[in-house]
Amino acid sequence: MASDEAVGVKFGPMMVDWETRVDFVKLRSDRLRKTRESMAKFGVDYLLLVRQENGRYVTGVKRLYWPTFTMAGGPAIILPREGELGIWVIDTDFQKEALSWIPGDRFRAPRRMEVDFEMELYVKEVLEMFGKNIENATIGVDLWSPAMYKVLPQKLPNAKFVDGQEVMLDARKIKTPEEISCMKMAYAISEAGMHAAREALKPGIRECELVGIAFNKFWQLGSETSQCSQVVNSGPGSYPYRRVHSDRIIQAGDMVNMDFGACFNNYFGDFCRPFVCGKRPSAEQLDLLKRGYELQQEGLREMKPGVTPAEICKKLGRKALGHSIGISALEPPMLHETFNVPLEVGMTFSVYMPLIGNPRIGGVHIEDEIVITETGCEVYSTYPVVGVND
Repeated sequence: MASDEAVGVKFGPMMVDWETRVDFVKLRSDRLRKTRESMAKFGVDYLLLVRQENGRYVTGVKRLYWPTFTMAGGPAIILPREGELGIWVIDTDFQKEALSWIPGDRFRAPRRMEVDFEMELYVKEVLEMFGKNIENATIGVDLWSPAMYKVLPQKLPNAKFVDGQEVMLDARKIKTPEEISCMKMAYAISEAGMHAAREALKPGIRECELVGIAFNKFWQLGSETSQCSQVVNSGPGSYPYRRVHSDRIIQAGDMVNMDFGACFNNYFGDFCRPFVCGKRPSAEQLDLLKRGYELQQEGLREMKPGVTPAEICKKLGRKALGHSIGISALEPPMLHETFNVPLEVGMTFSVYMPLIGNPRIGGVHIEDEIVITETGCEVYSTYPVVGVND
């Protein structure tokens, strides 16, 4: 296999005084530096950031995860290319205390960015904080609501508004060593949840119970949230592939796919393994598992710097190979036939094989986490594929 040997996590999720684990001060300063370098590259004077992952990236702010998308509660951040930023966020008094690296006078109560009159108040506060320089600036916005689209050009008619998400994705695409350490810890927590669910996989257990067991282990190990609502599909739900879990009772001999991802300091894990419930795989199931494993290795061998996802997909005859992952659970560049962005050292991805199977014996899904290296890729999701390398 052309990929580098995986290097496991060398530390625990706690902070200790006897060794350096993740240098979070450096993590934050490097992220802010990279963002401002991208601002200069794209000619952006200010960024208006309302996406949760971008707010975390430039400030370290941790906020409530909403079950549905909302643009109320913040963080809504104005980041200048130079100087102190401003942050509009819920629980302002707590955030002032928690984010000790940001001066206390830079915090404001949040505005509902989806409401016209709230946006007018937001712009007024922005002008009070940053002065008239912002009125004629180039401002990158990472996400627009209709109210933002209406009010911002009205109140700042001389400003130039551009794509701020492009700036942020450029900053975030190459992970620092500290970021990669966080991602490996997120995988280690994900693996612990996967193994706990695998140990409980017996005839009579329900898919939703396996998710609960994995979640319990995630939270025990300090996961902030999960990469998604988690996938457990079994029997008829494994092919065609069902990307949710249900209350189905799993039976002996069922194919079962578990797709889990935990979150460590806002960096995500995401990997998938197939299992057979209650017995060793049948000859047909073993052939399916081996074929899935071979397809996965085929894709992993192509993951190296300099090639584009489009080129790899064309070579292998596929539409997609996976997605990138980091401080967002799902972010570009995607491993898709339409993406012509060359892979670079330090990019991180969740790579998967094409879904294969048939309704009679079920389906197989395998997904691994990797970081692009100088010579190929490091696969750091080392949990075995049951029946193939178990």
